[in-house]
Amino acid sequence: MDHRRFAPIALIVAVFLLMAGFFDNAGAQGTVATPAAGDQAGEAPHPAHIHTGTCDTLGDVVYPLNEVAAPEMAADIASTPVASPVADSGGVVAESTTIVEVSLDDIISGGHAINVHESMENVQNYIACGDVTGSAVGGQLSIDLNELNDSGYMGQAALQDNRDGTTTVTVVLSRSDPSGMGTPAASPVTGSTEESVAVEINGFAFSPASVTIPVGGSVTWTNIESAPHTATAQDRAVLQSGTLEQNASFTQTFTTAGTYEYFCEFHANMTGTVIVE
Repeated sequence: MDHRRFAPIALIVAVFLLMAGFFDNAGAQGTVATPAAGDQAGEAPHPAHIHTGTCDTLGDVVYPLNEVAAPEMAADIASTPVASPVADSGGVVAESTTIVEVSLDDIISGGHAINVHESMENVQNYIACGDVTGSAVGGQLSIDLNELNDSGYMGQAALQDNRDGTTTVTVVLSRSDPSGMGTPAASPVTGSTEESVAVEINGFAFSPASVTIPVGGSVTWTNIESAPHTATAQDRAVLQSGTLEQNASFTQTFTTAGTYEYFCEFHANMTGTVIVE
């Protein structure tokens, strides 16, 4: 037998096997080098939906929402830019923005709830939910997302009527106990008695929510996030910041002792207190 006739065939087979091994290795390396969504930030995306019914008795999914993801990923997952900013530790850990094809009035009147799941793998585990109730102010409604199943998550959902039959839904999640010491992330914090105190508006909350100043002292509110907010007392003559867009500030000096409660005119569940001694 002339072995020389088989040499080219053997060479071709060897090259084929070498290439097959290369592509197999490349595929394996690609699997290792490409983390699952959310792994880089240590925060797996959370599926979210608008359901019929309430959080106690969830009905069908009627409007899917973009996955609630770590801030640096949310812009890639969402179909529109995320409306709320990246917060520091203890603030927003995941967020999403979705435009749904329904008016805000129909969402409110139809009886709906916003529900967030742990992950696609554990979609049966609910981590936060809020009933869509209340009255829209200026075409906006904000609701609380309450922790479910000891998940360690809580949050807010802001719904903006776009006046064209659609609604922009922004969902933000934060850790209910970021320190692990049993102190909720959004719990009111009383500021020290200083003549000038700063209050940050972020994550749909005033932080600190309660401050104490002497007579003649002042409070400065600064809106960190892109959603507009106000600091408004029931008596507008006492405190009315007007609309604060992102990075805008407002300073109020208090000359009379007393306790002044205030809220955001766009998101009535956002409240704070100024104590003047």
